[in-house]
Parts: sequence; C-alpha cells; structure tokens
Amino acid sequence: MITITNKNIYYGDFSISTLSTLDGVEIIDPSEIINFLTEDVELGESLKFKRLFDIISYNIGKFNEIFFSALGGYSLEPYLQEIENNPTEKFQSDYLEIFWACDKYEDELNIYPSLHGVSIKENEYYAMDFVSLNNLKDYNLKLNREVEFFDYVPFEKIDENIKKITLGNKTFTLFDLYNAIFHEITFHGGPQDKKERFEELEESIKNCQNEDLSGSTITFEDMIKKFDSEDKFLVKYKEQRDRVQESRIKDINNLPKLKICLEEKLKIYDTIENSNDNLNQYYKKLTDVEYNMQMLYGEKEDISYHIFWETPKCTCPKIDNLEIYPSENPIFDNNCPIHNKN
Repeated sequence: MITITNKNIYYGDFSISTLSTLDGVEIIDPSEIINFLTEDVELGESLKFKRLFDIISYNIGKFNEIFFSALGGYSLEPYLQEIENNPTEKFQSDYLEIFWACDKYEDELNIYPSLHGVSIKENEYYAMDFVSLNNLKDYNLKLNREVEFFDYVPFEKIDENIKKITLGNKTFTLFDLYNAIFHEITFHGGPQDKKERFEELEESIKNCQNEDLSGSTITFEDMIKKFDSEDKFLVKYKEQRDRVQESRIKDINNLPKLKICLEEKLKIYDTIENSNDNLNQYYKKLTDVEYNMQMLYGEKEDISYHIFWETPKCTCPKIDNLEIYPSENPIFDNNCPIHNKN
C-alpha cells in the first residue's frame, strides 16, 4: 500500500493507520511513484491537494504519457503553472473528495473514480471543472471508499426520488486517484479553455436573466435546468454535443442551420427510441439530414462518411464499421430494424 502525506510517500504491506510504529516502512522518492500506480493508496488526514501536483512535477513526462486519455490529450505543464499561482477566491467547499461514482443507464453499469468538493454545513457536493487549481491547492483531499449505486433518472423526472443503494466499500489505487483528478480538471480543456468556456456560460446566464420578465430571482441551478430543458435532445444524446464543429465549417454563417440539422437528427433518434414499428423508414430521413449537414459544412455529399451505426436500436457492427470508416462498402446487419435490406 502507498500512503501519501504532506511530508513523505510510504510503501508497506499494510495501512499505516493500523500500525503502532513506522519502523520498517519504506519511504519512496517522488520520482519513483510511477512504479506503484497499481498499489492501493491512502492519504494523510491533512494532505493538501497541491501535494499531488508536487509529486507530478517529478514525473511530468511519464504522467503525460500514461494518463494521456484521462487528460483528454492536454499536457500537464499548464496545470502545474496554474496551481503555483496565489489563490484569488475561496472555493465553496470544506474539502475535496475522491469518490466512486456509480450509476446505471439501461443495462450499462458504470463505476469510476471521480473528484468533487464537499460542503459539510450545506451537505452539498460541487463540481470543480471550472475552478482554477490555485484556488484549490490549499484544500485537504480525502478518499471516500463507499460505493453508492444510483439508478438513472431522466431529466424531466429529476425531482423524483432517486433510487440509491449502498453496495459496500472499494479501495482506490494510485492510478484511480490521479485518473479522477485529471478527468475533472481537463473537462473543459486547458486552463485558458476553461476560462473561455466559463465566460460563455456567464454570458448565457446573463441573457437568461435579461429574459426573465417576472422580476423573480433565478438561482444558478434553475438556469442550468432551463438551459437543459431547452436543449432536450442534446442533453439526452450528450455524446452528440460537439458534433457541430465550427473549425470544420467553410462558411460560419451556416452554423445556425447546422445546429438545426443536428436537432432534427436527434429528434428522429428520439422518435426511433420511442417506437417499434417500421423503423426502416427513418434510414432515408437520417441519410438526407447527413447530406444536408455535409453541404452546410461546405463538403461534398458522400455517404461513405455517414456514421449510421450510432442510430438508436441499430444492430449493425459498430467496431467493424469504425475500423473501415470511411467506406463505400459498410457492413450492415440484415436483421437490423433500421438498416435491413428489406
């Protein structure tokens, strides 16, 4: 087991909290931490968030390579610079926590390490994807090993009781610890990307406030609900959020029309999900939408680039088609309710 404190990194067979003395416990140099990523980890009670980034600085190259996916391809150097800055504002939580996120959507069960802020007084949890690291560095970091299962609740039923079951406790490895941190801090890109995204959100909130003619106070949570309710299909099909790529558009004036096409595509997705009869009719409709989007991007119409297998209820081979994409000879499942030859 690896034990990280503000002073040292310890390696031993047992948790330090169970020992009466540190005699015989090995002290690991920060530059060697990369060799222990699969070891279970525990944290000293007063461990500061910045301590983990101090350790990263000894292994920056290897961390960038090993955690490339968790970092979304972003380099850690800008984050190490950001956390060295002086704090500029107080974060609303009492401490930071690594926890097991556990949820189920349809038949897919997901358990993954995640990071959030915890407010004891308010009994609330806060995402930190928009918070600058310099404003987090002096907070204590804790591990919550309890795994609680939450069944998926559609957005329109979010105020109803959510099914929650405590499954038990699960230890974290050192890899889990850093994986959770990197996913959270890069959610909106690099430090500069994060600032720009936040400014866009602030502008949206400002516009929302200007639209409120009742004079009542709108909370941030109300605004988020409002945004999501007006963006029903992009919320439901969240993997489609970034499918309109501004950098790909030849004429930026086509952006509003592209967004309308994307919404139309997702409306058809929704219809398919809520229907069982004659689904084959939607294949042509979706193909027409894809052609329209290609034209609006300023590209030639080419069915080889249509990612048809993302359609709900499609049973065509996904991995096989992705492997040969783009292809003039895609692979269809003859029994697919959307793309069967009948």
